[in-house]
Amino acid sequence: MIVGSGLIATTFARHAADDESVCFYAAGVSNSSCGDAREFERDRLRLERHLADVAADILFVYFSTCSVEDPWSKSSAYVRHKLALEDLVRQRGNYLVFRLPQVAGRTPNPHTILNYLHARITRSERFDLWRQAARNIVDVHDVARIAMDLIENEGARNETINIASPRNSSLPDIVAALESTTGHRAIYDVVDKGGEYAIDTSRIAASIHRCGIVFDDAYLARTIAKFYD
Repeated sequence: MIVGSGLIATTFARHAADDESVCFYAAGVSNSSCGDAREFERDRLRLERHLADVAADILFVYFSTCSVEDPWSKSSAYVRHKLALEDLVRQRGNYLVFRLPQVAGRTPNPHTILNYLHARITRSERFDLWRQAARNIVDVHDVARIAMDLIENEGARNETINIASPRNSSLPDIVAALESTTGHRAIYDVVDKGGEYAIDTSRIAASIHRCGIVFDDAYLARTIAKFYD
């Protein structure tokens, strides 16, 4: 059972469309910069309806954000909203909360960091490049593989789990990978700003191994080339 129509929902539809024992709830506010209380209220009411409608014996999987651990984002309205919805899901029981970083995939959503940078680079539009900034990039199909492995092979229940790469990528490295893939030179002003935070992926280490996912030095370039060729 899939709820939603965006990148996460469409990907999980390919991996788990026939699994009626799990509800993958992948709907919500897609712009992490959103501060509109009306959007958050609509999002909350929609989740509450589905929590009430889905039978108690069905595992309810909610997708949240690793930004709850980001010192620069954790006080934002979006992150506070996501934390509040996580609490609603936990109160239901028989749940999983998967927190995700920046997910790479084919999506028209202009608010993702990769889509933003790709658009600026391919249009030769100048942007600020934060020298000290880093992001955690993960292929959406790797997210699905790890999530399904945790559910099917470990019987994971009633946990909050980070599904992310074990390593961050600097913003300059991300821009360089997009330049290499697109063949366009980025036009930017280097700004000495930004930072990074660690995402604990120890919980999924065994799953990464079982799935045969290799988060090596070339993972970022492979992932960007896959979706931005």
